[in-house]
Amino acid sequence: MGPDLRHTFSELDAPHGAIVALSGGSDSLSLLLLARQFFHDRKLPLQAVTVDHQLRRESAAEAEMVGSLCARYGITHRTMVWEGAKPASGISEAAREARYQLLAQAAEEAGTNIILVGHTLDDQAETVAMRLRRGEGTGLSGMAPATLYRERFWIVRPLLNERRNRLRAYLEGLGVSWIDDPSNESDAYERVR
Repeated sequence: MGPDLRHTFSELDAPHGAIVALSGGSDSLSLLLLARQFFHDRKLPLQAVTVDHQLRRESAAEAEMVGSLCARYGITHRTMVWEGAKPASGISEAAREARYQLLAQAAEEAGTNIILVGHTLDDQAETVAMRLRRGEGTGLSGMAPATLYRERFWIVRPLLNERRNRLRAYLEGLGVSWIDDPSNESDAYERVR
């Protein structure tokens, strides 16, 4: 048992299918498995895309692991690599922009303009807290359910109303394990703090 597919994807319009940003964490894996059922039922293409930022030694092996999981479920998977030198500061922002650029490239090559990402209600709470702490404007808001990237690609967040612990329980019920990125525990990053 997990999130209700009718609710999760109720407003999604993806006539050419979609790609799912797949890190291997519990949020993106839950999204992938839920999307798999939704897209399969509608006979629409779905592709999982893992972005290897090459920031950790384990990242290539983790991309292979999620690729194997995708194969087990009959889901097409591809890994996109953030090549080149990495900045000495502002790495989180640079990595985020590189990730969206690579996901947009993968979406274009897959013939879709829909990029599904696994942001949850927990991420939403963190985003609002960070913006509040920074004093960003008078109309404080969180992440939108969908945002337009480069005036062409929709970044869609179908799990924005779901709690991470519920998604993890869903995966545990399926016998699926996930990867915990150690940077998610490091207080060097604002989101963790």
